[in-house]
Amino acid sequence: MANRTTARDVVDAAIAAQVRHSPHKPSVVEARPANVRSLTWLELDEASRAVADRITAAIGGPGVLAVDVLNTLDGVIALVAALRSGAAVLPIDRQLPRPERRVLLDAVAARFGTVHTLAGPTAGPVLHAAVPDASESPGDVDYLLAGGGTSGLAKVTASVLPADSLGVLGGFHLLLRRTGWRPGQRQLIVGPLYHAAPFTCFLGGLCDGHTIVVTGAFSPAKTLGAIEHTSVDWMQVTPAHLRAVLHDADVSRGRLASLRGVLHTAAPCDVATKRGWILLLGPDRIFETYGATEQIGMTLTDGTQWLARPGTVGKGFMTQIRIMRDGRPVPPGEIGTVYLRRPGNQRRDRPGISHTPGGFLSVGDVGWTDAEGYLFLVGRQDDMMTVGGVNVYPAEIELCIGELPEVADVAVVARQHAGLGSVPHALVVPITGSGLAPGTVRSHCRRRLAKHKVPRTVELIGELPRRDNGKLLRSQLTAAPGRTAVGRREERA
Repeated sequence: MANRTTARDVVDAAIAAQVRHSPHKPSVVEARPANVRSLTWLELDEASRAVADRITAAIGGPGVLAVDVLNTLDGVIALVAALRSGAAVLPIDRQLPRPERRVLLDAVAARFGTVHTLAGPTAGPVLHAAVPDASESPGDVDYLLAGGGTSGLAKVTASVLPADSLGVLGGFHLLLRRTGWRPGQRQLIVGPLYHAAPFTCFLGGLCDGHTIVVTGAFSPAKTLGAIEHTSVDWMQVTPAHLRAVLHDADVSRGRLASLRGVLHTAAPCDVATKRGWILLLGPDRIFETYGATEQIGMTLTDGTQWLARPGTVGKGFMTQIRIMRDGRPVPPGEIGTVYLRRPGNQRRDRPGISHTPGGFLSVGDVGWTDAEGYLFLVGRQDDMMTVGGVNVYPAEIELCIGELPEVADVAVVARQHAGLGSVPHALVVPITGSGLAPGTVRSHCRRRLAKHKVPRTVELIGELPRRDNGKLLRSQLTAAPGRTAVGRREERA
């Protein structure tokens, strides 16, 4: 891409503008219970520029820079410096186990040639690998994002930072403006900065002059404290974050009063959690978007639209939606694979992406649309089980069980059955002290679901394996009873 505007150009210009107009305004605030640290825009400019110059001198040319990222002041300095160095930036979890880290970086090196790593703002970049016959040029990429979905296996998506008539982040920036996002606001980064949505919102906020608030690793108490004490205007979260904060004993409408917008992404949100947050903030401040790291399209809904259609993830936003089954579109109300198409050219030869001749792309999600075009998700193709010859999607059962106020978390897996092939088995995390019984779960499901979707067995457990972006790691689940039980389980009579 000759003579294109790069992330370095965009970030340099954004920081320079803030230094000219608001040099002493806070750019980053690290809000922890016992300690609050901050950097002005002038201080961020000087600190990140010094590190960026060291990176550029050490790398000496195009390449990928994998940055160990923490949601701290130092983590933000390192990330901003990496973006200003001109390298293609790959934010990664510094606690990623060594074998997984090696597999990820080796795969990136095979694709882009050279990979350096940066442990933090005081460290220098270290060469990880150099592959002379790489298939792609890192000079055509601004940043890479590793997403593992529900399996935990990393897949890397390469992106450029658009700076055109739609603004930085292109159509996603227009979507953010519909959710209470404003230039100059205080934005709380809740999820880890190496995940797609927090990283993208951070990058957009940097370019829009936000004061970025970080708290280190997530906890409900730190999140509530940061919102209350730093007057946070806007945040992007996952349903897992929403659920954890809602169950905190100290949550109240008053502590959340500064929030103008909350956008949640990453996974379906159970009805009880969504309604709880709508009661706290009002439907005009709760928003949901559905998309993918691969940036194939997006939807948007607000609380009012959701209340009229509980469970929807919204209509396409600058995106067309098509539901397909057996290679053909299906009418509203019928379940199929979700395909999206957004403006502009989209690569179809990416791993894990299926496509139609008309340019619609899919990552394998399954759902349906209503007569007005609102999308509802029921699961992933890979998660589907067959019960007596009928397709059943765990996500539908999980959302049903999540309606119970005594449920903190839930997952549904397939359990082998001699006559039916498989049957649903529910792993339920009860709220401490709730007294939830397996029979209550099954009775609720019998009232809400078809007979073949009702869990044959229910197991009460202490916790579920989730990524730190809230996505369930289904590959680590098992239907074997008793492994993590904290209560009792119930067999169907």
